[in-house]
Amino acid sequence: MNTVNIEYFFSFSATETDVNLSLELDSKSLEISNPPSNNLPEWTLLKNHQCPNCPLDSSITYCPLAVNLLSITESFEPYVSFDNVSMKVVTNERTVLKETTLQRAISSLMGLIVAVSGCPNSQFFRPMANFHLPFSSEEETIYRATSMYLLAQYFVSKSGPAMDCSFKGLTDIYKEMQIVNASIAKRLRDASKTDSGVNALVSLDLYAKAMPFVIDEKLEELEYMFATYLKASEK
Repeated sequence: MNTVNIEYFFSFSATETDVNLSLELDSKSLEISNPPSNNLPEWTLLKNHQCPNCPLDSSITYCPLAVNLLSITESFEPYVSFDNVSMKVVTNERTVLKETTLQRAISSLMGLIVAVSGCPNSQFFRPMANFHLPFSSEEETIYRATSMYLLAQYFVSKSGPAMDCSFKGLTDIYKEMQIVNASIAKRLRDASKTDSGVNALVSLDLYAKAMPFVIDEKLEELEYMFATYLKASEK
């Protein structure tokens, strides 16, 4: 399979309207392969609220993350974050149904877009995008992020460097994402008249801010699941 296809279907019962957004990811690079809009607004320019930690140089005209968030700002302009929505998310492997708020629904989609947008600071999350889990809980997110990081360290160690089992690298990644989220929020405020996109990003940023402080604590809460492994290691 050359592509990873993910579709988000939003159904607003109050207004009897539907919004459907589809993402097509390259199965190797895990970047969005959907063609960008031909008429990109000024707020998507790289220099507009450019992230202080952005490694892209001035030869790049547009912020890749802003460009890929354009579909959200255009699609949900008429709605507010607390609107109720019936969700259906379809991936290559499964279909997920959920009744939730628009803010929560956009946050799930936005987290996926951030990972695969082409932003150099968010590309570390591409493996999670390949195994996208819509509407994941805090516990699920921590499990998935830490598991992804340790598997990445396994592959890194095969080329020489020692594995980082302290999660320092993962903590650093989330700290960089806090900076990205702050700048993207400024862009979204320029782009939107309603609060749905900004509030969805705020929800994502809460994870980014909390993660460096809760990794050890939350992992201790998950330790009981691995009792069999711990007992086996004692033999």
